[in-house]
Amino acid sequence: MYLSKKGFTLVELLFGLAIVMLLIGLAAPTFQSIIQEQQVRSAVISLASSLQLARVESIKRNRPVLVDNENGDWSSGWIVYVDLNRDGRPDPGEPVIQREPPLAAQVVVNSNRPIRRYVRYTANGRTKMNSGAFQAGTFWVCHLSGNVSRRKIIISASGRARRDVEPAGPCSITP
Repeated sequence: MYLSKKGFTLVELLFGLAIVMLLIGLAAPTFQSIIQEQQVRSAVISLASSLQLARVESIKRNRPVLVDNENGDWSSGWIVYVDLNRDGRPDPGEPVIQREPPLAAQVVVNSNRPIRRYVRYTANGRTKMNSGAFQAGTFWVCHLSGNVSRRKIIISASGRARRDVEPAGPCSITP
């Protein structure tokens, strides 16, 4: 009596494994690009929502509210706080509304000079520097790989923040 065994031969198994590995190799760069795009998008949403929160809180509290990175590097995180003594620095006793952690590795946020360290919203929701000069500027958010779209957050003197998308490219923006 002849017994038939069901299963795969070693050659069939290796051939199937080779096909699976080929498909994974083709799909991996696409997945990496999707992850990088999402990291940049997430950073923009986080920064834009902090700016919006600061604007709303400044109007609600009738006091200046700052979005401050404390060290000149927006990629390392920021805080949103009420500047009770109007000195442009977070002091003990000043209410911290929000604290954002550092962004994902390889995500970079650059800004031009007026908003290099902070964005200050006055009681009427407008942006002004501590000196009283109007404050407007642009944030550029990009991934160091240069493979995904660069994003911008543009702040007008009225305090409104709008977003824009630029084509993919190197992250060497020198504002």
